Amino acid sequence: MKKIELLLGISNIILNADDTNTTLQKIARFLKEAIESDVCSIYLLGGAARDRLVLAATEGLSEGAVGSVSLGLDEGLTGLTYTNDHYTFIRNATTHERFHYFPGINEEPYNTFIGIPLRSRAHEFGVLVFQFRKNKRNTDMLRKLLRAVAAQVSGLVLRHYLMHHEEGELVYDSNEERIETGVPLSSGIAFGEPVIVMAKLVEKTNQHDSPEEELEAFNKAIENTRKDLEELIGKMDSSRQQIASNIFETHLLMLNDITFRADIELHIKKKNKSASFSVRHVADKYINRFRSINDAYLRERAQDVEDIAFRLLSHLGAVSKETNLRDNSVIFADRLTPGETATLDLERVCSFVTEKDGVTSHTAILAKSMKIPAVTGVANIHNKIETCERVIVDGYEGHVIFNPSPETVEKYKQKMTSKKLPDEDKEYACRNFVLKDGSKIKFYANVSSVLDSEKAELFCADGIGLVRTEIFYLGRDGNCSLEQRMDTYRGILRAFPHKPVVFRLLDIGSDKKSAYEAFEDNPALGNRGVRLLLTDYQSMLEDQLTALIRLHGEYNTVRILVPFVADANEYFRVKKIAEDIAEKEGLNMPDIGVMLEIPSLIYQLDQFKGECAFFSIGTNDMFQYFFALDRGNPKVSSLYRPDNQSFINLLKRILDKSNEIGIPVEICGEMAADPEMLTKLIDMGYREFSVSPYAINELKYHLHKIQIS
Repeated sequence: MKKIELLLGISNIILNADDTNTTLQKIARFLKEAIESDVCSIYLLGGAARDRLVLAATEGLSEGAVGSVSLGLDEGLTGLTYTNDHYTFIRNATTHERFHYFPGINEEPYNTFIGIPLRSRAHEFGVLVFQFRKNKRNTDMLRKLLRAVAAQVSGLVLRHYLMHHEEGELVYDSNEERIETGVPLSSGIAFGEPVIVMAKLVEKTNQHDSPEEELEAFNKAIENTRKDLEELIGKMDSSRQQIASNIFETHLLMLNDITFRADIELHIKKKNKSASFSVRHVADKYINRFRSINDAYLRERAQDVEDIAFRLLSHLGAVSKETNLRDNSVIFADRLTPGETATLDLERVCSFVTEKDGVTSHTAILAKSMKIPAVTGVANIHNKIETCERVIVDGYEGHVIFNPSPETVEKYKQKMTSKKLPDEDKEYACRNFVLKDGSKIKFYANVSSVLDSEKAELFCADGIGLVRTEIFYLGRDGNCSLEQRMDTYRGILRAFPHKPVVFRLLDIGSDKKSAYEAFEDNPALGNRGVRLLLTDYQSMLEDQLTALIRLHGEYNTVRILVPFVADANEYFRVKKIAEDIAEKEGLNMPDIGVMLEIPSLIYQLDQFKGECAFFSIGTNDMFQYFFALDRGNPKVSSLYRPDNQSFINLLKRILDKSNEIGIPVEICGEMAADPEMLTKLIDMGYREFSVSPYAINELKYHLHKIQIS
């Protein structure tokens, strides 16, 4: 691309700018393509003392690093560019003495580094970075071009993002009241002071001279992390925080996973990498797998891996997190891991606000169990608290009010008073709830592990409404034998030997095809779910069906759920394969049902009459596809309102048609875990719900309290 065309392209992006952060991201994307680099990143001055370079935009590195990754002004090659204040070109960057592999941004493979300072005439306030996998030639033309590009980006930042202080210091706007709307994670109202959680890099190298020393350090870190988790579990048990305790028991299981540990040891022994680099590298691999999966609950398990990795890295002396708590602190972070949430001094924390935590995250579950108001989906939080001294968090509506006026403070004090409920006994999990017409409300559990199924039994679930089998696939890179698969499934069935257990067939997309297949641009609408199973992964489908049919012969409680069906014929093809396997095995067929999550299938329900045992409505995906709404996108996540009347009408249509053709139907997903929505669904006529096992107690308490008739 010619210089004039490139500069015009940037100018057009700036002229059409909505907000600065989105514009910076568009510029990073445009420059990566125009310069033909593998990565383009923009770092800007940040932190309370303006002593750190914060990743503000990137195209090519991990998306989750934006806003949460920061470097000291003298750290890494980016810091070198900043302190030298001139164009920096480095070949073989990963071997350079100043190279830092920062946790979570996946920059190991890039060999050539180019950094250009972002500055005004008087101030330097950031760095524009390009990275290339291959070694790049440093030509005079390239140097002049990138300096011109950096000048344009600097102008944008100065005009739209920063302003000059009277003394020359660069500060953010403004002290006026501002309201941001995100997604409620945990109900309640909190008043407090904002406190940011930032990661800090400590480690200086990714190589080692002695694998024995690194292995010893790694094993010691494993042991110390195990002690941390056991102490946390004991602390939560003693304070009757059973849900939090269960989450850290899951972390302990992950820490003890043989595959995870062996992969890290392989990097230390065979690839001459330091223990901390190996932990981060392997953890990133697992995290990326989880974050790209379709199922929202499994996607959030990336946080659990992140938590374990951070504990290991902390014990290895590689990273630290800076959090200076004051009384009534409102914690702001890109993401919070469950460990960070639980280990904060909760006597001083009154609320959490995050950018990317999901409503099914363990952080959300912890916040609810600890009765701490929390909101997620608030974009660019690092920028928004720069001049903020006080904040109100409304966990009911998802509002975050920065620098609230006295009138706003008074309004929310009144709201907080009106919302308070008496602290009553909520041990309702094992009580049945029967309507006056004699029909029972049934609660099934959504699970992802044997531990989840054991907790579902503890909370007296009526069975398992959804086993997310993808997690076993992810944990083994897809290499799972038939016997291994059966052993894993048996662990779940043992908890419910006499109640139905629904196994959802693998719902993986092209985004999850491991290292051997190409990714798709839009995996949520691509070759995933049953489409993938019937094409690229038919042998895996046959193996999974064989395992489930054999287990049905042992337990007689197995049910099979077919995911992401857009056309009824897809279901019938899976059913035919299952029938052939059952005939070959000489075993009875389990019940097979359909996951209703694509609107097109709603107009084909008549075809399932007499051919399908049950329907399960995947409300999360159904809502997303019905409204073309990506709940993972902070810009639109606040629009996620499942009580929208058109969506309610859709659910009523499904229920009426299911009753007409004689196929039972259940609601599956977080929609049913909302007490108010649960009431509406019961009034509509739904009687079966599949939710997180940890939600069952609260939901039954709600029903008994309002005495639905």
